[in-house]
Amino acid sequence: MNPPVDGNVYDCLIIGTGSAGATLARELSAKGQRVLMIERGELRPLKETVWGIASILNEVKVAHKLKDPRVFAAGGSTAMYLAVADDPPLDTFRAAGIDLDEAYASAQLELPLAETPDEKLSPQALCLRDAALAEGHAWTKNRMLIDHSQSGGAYVYGSKWKAVAFVEDALRNGADLQCEAVVERILVENGTAVGVECRITTGPFRSRVARFFARKVIVSAGSLATPVILRKSGFEEAVSGGYFIDPSLAVIGSVPGLRGTSGFAGTMGATLADGTRLLDANVHRFYFNMGMVQSFRPWRMRAYGQHVAIMVKAHDTVGGGLSAEGRYHKDIDAHALECLQGGLAAAKGIMTRAGVTSMFTTPMMTGGAFGTLSLTRDVDAGLQTRIRNLHVCDGSLIPSESRVAPTLTLVCLAKYLAKHLLQTAAAVEPARAQFTEPVALAS
Repeated sequence: MNPPVDGNVYDCLIIGTGSAGATLARELSAKGQRVLMIERGELRPLKETVWGIASILNEVKVAHKLKDPRVFAAGGSTAMYLAVADDPPLDTFRAAGIDLDEAYASAQLELPLAETPDEKLSPQALCLRDAALAEGHAWTKNRMLIDHSQSGGAYVYGSKWKAVAFVEDALRNGADLQCEAVVERILVENGTAVGVECRITTGPFRSRVARFFARKVIVSAGSLATPVILRKSGFEEAVSGGYFIDPSLAVIGSVPGLRGTSGFAGTMGATLADGTRLLDANVHRFYFNMGMVQSFRPWRMRAYGQHVAIMVKAHDTVGGGLSAEGRYHKDIDAHALECLQGGLAAAKGIMTRAGVTSMFTTPMMTGGAFGTLSLTRDVDAGLQTRIRNLHVCDGSLIPSESRVAPTLTLVCLAKYLAKHLLQTAAAVEPARAQFTEPVALAS
């Protein structure tokens, strides 16, 4: 890996290496583009241990008493996700002038997308499926980003697809990567993005400021970080339309005599009439044990195999905002809370049918904070902002009309943008000599 040098001029500079950023870097570098990836975390082997998770996990307050988790590491949130692969909302993007059909077809050929075969479902998942069907729910399988040939029917962390694989592909293609770098602002000259200024950690309590230049700057820092970076760079309208967090909770209980195994969560679920989603939340033993410690029920750890869990996720109204100090704020509407309680009642009905004799409900959590930017208000069909050559490609653009597990959609969106940028580069080849020392756009 070649360390980037201050003042280097790249074809494309990508802020963030999650699902979208990593895909962009891979696609562009494969076509000979000079690419620099800037990552706040590190590039290192990922492990599901207490220290491994604690060292990369960060939380942002998005509503009263609710924080949304995010990951600071190469590969972003795919380091610790369920690997559910909802189909991208093609019609919603098409209405905004963004055709993801070709990108979707490409992603399906490259990613390990498949439903979990019955023989590789855990006893807990099968128990909930039978109970849900008996209760009259359309409990169906989800496609997962899992290579089941590696799992053998049991949970294997390494069998889940992770965006860090695309980061590594990009590096093999010749891309550069700057880790442990926090982007302070986009550098803008005459209304055009020409680079970034960031602070790079150089040691304990030590850092330095660096500037990198590029013909195109793509912000893929995540739905919560991207608007903050844009605000600091003069894009004051970021989050002006609010965002959504889909309040969620889980109900957990034990089935006497059930002999469960450590399997994948999220493999099946159902959607209720009001849009509330139920999802099997039978996490593997490591996360289960962590949850029992956090909920002050450590005695349940000894009976992991008897426990089943269902996640309930309701749809809240888009709202809230981002303060001048960079803090998110939002109120959860009453209708969302009603839907959450209705979903909880349905989940408890399934649990009771499954033979659960002891159950409890977790505190409310977020289902992910998304939609902090608008497809039609903040970016055009090329995902470019009103600042020329400044593009956005991440969960901030997940539309509220079609709320999905974002990973597959983000890969498709990145493939779409990569093709657009490559076509633009082929049509117009500006000389690199045009870059001068930039100044920040006045806010």
